[in-house]
Amino acid sequence: MAPSLILVPLILIPIFLGSVSANPPLKTDTLKPGQQLRDWETLISAGEVFTLGFFTLTEPSTFIRSSAALRYIGIWSQSDPTNPVWVGNPTESVSDSSGSLSIDTNGVLKITRANASPIMVNSPHLSLAGNVSATLLDSGNFVIRETGRGGGGPGQVLWQSFDQPTNVLLPGMKIGFNLKTKKEVSVTSWTSNQVPVPGAFRLGLDPSGANQLLVWRHGEIYWSSGILTNNGSSQLTLELSRSCVAYEFKFDSDKHMKYFSYSIKKTKGSIFSSWLLDTLGRIAITTTIKRKTCFSSFFEISGPCKTDLKSSSAICITEKPTACRKGSEYFEPRRGNMMDNVYYGGRLSSGISDCHGSCWRNCSCIAFQSFPRGQCLYWGKGSTFVPYDTFNNVEQIVYVLDSAK
Repeated sequence: MAPSLILVPLILIPIFLGSVSANPPLKTDTLKPGQQLRDWETLISAGEVFTLGFFTLTEPSTFIRSSAALRYIGIWSQSDPTNPVWVGNPTESVSDSSGSLSIDTNGVLKITRANASPIMVNSPHLSLAGNVSATLLDSGNFVIRETGRGGGGPGQVLWQSFDQPTNVLLPGMKIGFNLKTKKEVSVTSWTSNQVPVPGAFRLGLDPSGANQLLVWRHGEIYWSSGILTNNGSSQLTLELSRSCVAYEFKFDSDKHMKYFSYSIKKTKGSIFSSWLLDTLGRIAITTTIKRKTCFSSFFEISGPCKTDLKSSSAICITEKPTACRKGSEYFEPRRGNMMDNVYYGGRLSSGISDCHGSCWRNCSCIAFQSFPRGQCLYWGKGSTFVPYDTFNNVEQIVYVLDSAK
């Protein structure tokens, strides 16, 4: 059964660290062949809405400002600079500040770095006529297109970041099915807030043809929006109606794609909106409006958090009942450590939800810990929880089994 929708506060925002240098950004929105966007430089869209550059992801408790930190190329909004909306190299980071982004005459975006092979951001385009350029738009889309012949306007779009989403859906971005390549375009959660490698959850269009959105967890349906229309009464529509703006949904198809997209109805003041699929399979909706009556709205469309839980901080992931878990159990995050009866997980997981699922299905497991790179640590029956704020100056969070009954 798909989880219901619950409105909960958005209380965890990962710290996002942009360019580490104080050097001023490039005063341009376009990258051309022969140019390099170095680690301390950025592109800024024409209306100064979005920025593209190198950044580091880190949690508040381990905030760092170091050239030795892992670096990614990505896009973030000026209205919400704490969260990137797109990452160009989610599975392969740059280990220092030597990275630079460039585009060649075949429309290939690549990140060059010291003492390592280049990282390819997109695939090459063959038999191109004329020059190409990559431009960051005010929509948050990073597009590669041919330069118009004879000094004319921009030519055809050859590639765009909207076709290669990571964990965020922006207005105008389409998710669905590419009719030419037969590939699905969807939004995928990260392994953790510090690691943008694809995680356990995926948000996409219902392949049956129904006008609804689905979230899958490792291929199994985890959540559904219900049938959506602009003026419908689905639960998702009702929840969004509580926000500061009116949303419009679009289910359509063209010669390229069968898709879903959303937009914001016109209102006074500039608006930033994003739907982020987080590591727990929730859709975190962020809306920022620069006007007095409604500056910002943050909420999550969530699932399994139940009102009968003893703690509002309980981790919210739906699991199927087992012989030893009847459904009233939950895992409570606590600061401290477990003593005795510890055992390590096997292969790397796709994040906290996989650690949660493994402990849930093991009747002897009473606690687990999830690490940013996908490692899991478990404790069995007989273990004792010892509370403390930090251990060796590092805050530790352990998820301990509890019951609402």
